Amino acid sequence: MPLIEVDLVRTFVAICETGSFSNAAQHVARTPSAVSLQMKKLETLLGRELFVREGRSVGLSGDGEAFLGYARRLLQLNEEALSRFRAPAMEGRVTFGAPDDIGYIAIPQILKRFASTHPQVEVDVKLKSSEELRRLCDSGALDLAVLCCSDYGKRDVRIVHTENLVWIGLKHGQAVSKDPLPLALASRGCAWRANALAALDAAHIGYRIAYSSEHSQGQIAAVLADLAIAPLPESHVSAPLRQLGEADGLPPLRQYEVALLKRKGCGEIADALAEHVAESFADLRPAPSLALA
Repeated sequence: MPLIEVDLVRTFVAICETGSFSNAAQHVARTPSAVSLQMKKLETLLGRELFVREGRSVGLSGDGEAFLGYARRLLQLNEEALSRFRAPAMEGRVTFGAPDDIGYIAIPQILKRFASTHPQVEVDVKLKSSEELRRLCDSGALDLAVLCCSDYGKRDVRIVHTENLVWIGLKHGQAVSKDPLPLALASRGCAWRANALAALDAAHIGYRIAYSSEHSQGQIAAVLADLAIAPLPESHVSAPLRQLGEADGLPPLRQYEVALLKRKGCGEIADALAEHVAESFADLRPAPSLALA
């Protein structure tokens, strides 16, 4: 069997993540024509067309979408192998925090990736609200944390993930038709809560806060009982829940952000974990639409 060159894989992923051949060319320090030749070589090697070309526009084919998953895994394995043998061995302890509602999305992947490159480091994980995590970072009790909040103050944060916030209700449920609208919300200080209430107030829709919970599973429980609707990330929608929208008389909600906050002077172990955090959340993002220009 032929071997796939890592440079071809890196360029393919760069195209998918930057959205165009020309942007990818800058990212991998090649000319656009060289990038095109690389992709033709990759397609020949695989015996499949990875892109669907229509005039000046180009998108991923079904085989291209399938290969993207393999490509990211190949690059990840390459990175892990190099980090394992080239980077100096690190030992010690790092404290990492995440909100329970979003931590479960990426934490397993983060810990797996970090353990593969830094097996001698102990990771102390804390799941708390974003406000608590922010205070713990400020006090020095946490080395780094991912936060989901609307105000970071003057803190230097790095946005690692964005996602649509949507209204969810029970399929064929009646809660959405009640007046005032019953809501299942996160606790005070949550960006999701503030986003939802601001949207309802702007649309002059009456509501009552029927249920509050520190965790999204508490909100989902109220929705499953058809006692309320809830504002939650789009990734939380699965049967028997359904996404609600303008057809149900509800205003659209803004996207929410996940930010990475590091304690000042936290050290190289925390810096290494921070890169794994950012890369793990990046893997959750769908590939953007592509353009030749």
